[in-house]
Amino acid sequence: MRRIVALLFMLLSTAAWAGMPTVTLSDVAEMRLSGISFFLALILLVALGFRFLWNFLRRDFPRLPHLEYKRALALVVLLGLCFNLILLMIAGTRELMTPGAWEKGKTIYQLKQREGGKP
Repeated sequence: MRRIVALLFMLLSTAAWAGMPTVTLSDVAEMRLSGISFFLALILLVALGFRFLWNFLRRDFPRLPHLEYKRALALVVLLGLCFNLILLMIAGTRELMTPGAWEKGKTIYQLKQREGGKP
């Protein structure tokens, strides 16, 4: 119980006054943290939905096993990693089929400009 109360005090605390030092994140770090937390929450929510749909299908297909939340989460993360691998393979194939046609711009890869001015 003490740990829960201490955790609540830490989460609900605000910036210290009277010259106390405070540590803040830079704007880039804050954006990265918000992006990571968004996708983490999205993965947790998708796993919950997947578990619900799987167990809903069990009514029609009784041979399907009951799916727990941690297994649904593991399956969603595994499928996400597989999709990431497939996208990396597609990007690599693009480069292999058109060698040297892509150059890195400021933030993204773009087609190189040809002699006539068109990509």
